[in-house]
Amino acid sequence: MNSLNNTYSNTLKKPGKTKAFFICVLIASFLWLVNSLNRVYTYTFKIPVTFKNIPINKRPLLQMPEYLSVDVKASGLKLALILLNRSKKEFEVDFNTLKAVNKEQNYCLSISDLKLNKRFKFETQIKRISPDTLYFTEKTGFQKIVPVKVPTYIKCKEGYSYKKPVINPTLLTIWGDSSMIEKIDTIYTQSLSLNNLSQNINTQVHLIKPSSEVHTTVNEANVMIEVSKLIQQTITIPVTSQRNYPNQQIRIYPSKVSVKFTSIQNAFNPEDTGSFKAMINPEKINKLSNKCQVFLSTIPGHVTVLEIEPREVEILILKK
Repeated sequence: MNSLNNTYSNTLKKPGKTKAFFICVLIASFLWLVNSLNRVYTYTFKIPVTFKNIPINKRPLLQMPEYLSVDVKASGLKLALILLNRSKKEFEVDFNTLKAVNKEQNYCLSISDLKLNKRFKFETQIKRISPDTLYFTEKTGFQKIVPVKVPTYIKCKEGYSYKKPVINPTLLTIWGDSSMIEKIDTIYTQSLSLNNLSQNINTQVHLIKPSSEVHTTVNEANVMIEVSKLIQQTITIPVTSQRNYPNQQIRIYPSKVSVKFTSIQNAFNPEDTGSFKAMINPEKINKLSNKCQVFLSTIPGHVTVLEIEPREVEILILKK
């Protein structure tokens, strides 16, 4: 009886071989993980990159890189956190912050100038950047500055309107073979078609190059369109004659007309009233009614005229 009890007790106290093996594996794995996270490694990150303010009148000897290879030295824990929080957004390199070398032909991608630690969000030791230099040479060929135009097809939501689109850059430098460049007076972009607008738009459109042999300082243009609600207003302005005749005096009845128009909210100032000019042409008088049609010779550029009241006025020509 005692031997049976001892055997049963030993069975309860001693784990099986399989269970003991897995416990050892878990402990070893945990210790290995702790050790790995505390050890220092060097890891190479590939960061997508884009460039701005590329030097004018210079061309790269090699194609501009799409990625930067960055060797980072840090603990396993920091590297794991960087990998988990890695951003897919392109890293922007501004040439205005880079140092020019070799008679300002080449530009260094230095660790201090790029400030890559802000992207990693952790304090790390950056060992190397590849490429670390961007090589340029003077551009050859005929150069010319031309305007940029964006074909637009814009329709706003009812009750809204937009101001004239702002394009940046408005001018850019093109270069290439002189026989080809001399024929170009404008660089166009892809057309911009927008419908049912009720809020501001800020977007990029690609340039359309006349030829692959025509080079430009930028490949895109920025278009900003300010959209606002329309307001309706009415003003009263005097009517004048488009032409005056010697020894004659022209009297107009009524001498003033009302102009109803719409404008973008906050775009019309009281000073703009002077931009409206109402006139008549006495040579186009209706001899039966002795009346002339009123027209607006000038109006502000950001308004839409709805109505002129009265549309016709009577005129009386007197000899002086």
